[in-house]
Amino acid sequence: MKCFLFLFIFLAGKFSYSQPFPNYGTVNLEKASDYRTADPVALQAANYLLSTPFDKNNQDRTNSLKFMAKWMKGTPDYGFPVDRSIGKIFNGDNDNLGLFMAAMVKYTLENKAASKDMNAVKLNAMSIFLTYCENPENKIRMSRPLKKLSEAKANGQLAQALNN
Repeated sequence: MKCFLFLFIFLAGKFSYSQPFPNYGTVNLEKASDYRTADPVALQAANYLLSTPFDKNNQDRTNSLKFMAKWMKGTPDYGFPVDRSIGKIFNGDNDNLGLFMAAMVKYTLENKAASKDMNAVKLNAMSIFLTYCENPENKIRMSRPLKKLSEAKANGQLAQALNN
């Protein structure tokens, strides 16, 4: 009986603290104020992408990525440029590029004062992204450039590696 009670309390607590998954279709993104209102939803989408293992067949991940991309494209308050160095790192790997973009959203919305410093956004987003990739549970295959960046991060030289 004690075991059943413990299991019930554990499950009730788990579900009562879980944040409901947003219905992205109900979030209006037409004018500047809509995008500002949707900042928390974009952050939730980015956090979801960066906290769940990669799975192309997970519809929640797909929906989160689509919403986040639409928000990024239209937000008047933040820029998310992908320079040539980022293009070389991901070289057509859209799955990992999407996760890097989620890291950019996460860093930008959690550090609004630093959001205009594109070097800071790029560096910190790459650090967030690499931390995600380094967790084997996330099932990310790291390319040679990503492995080099991961080594540079471990050695405290990520900024230098990104500028090369």
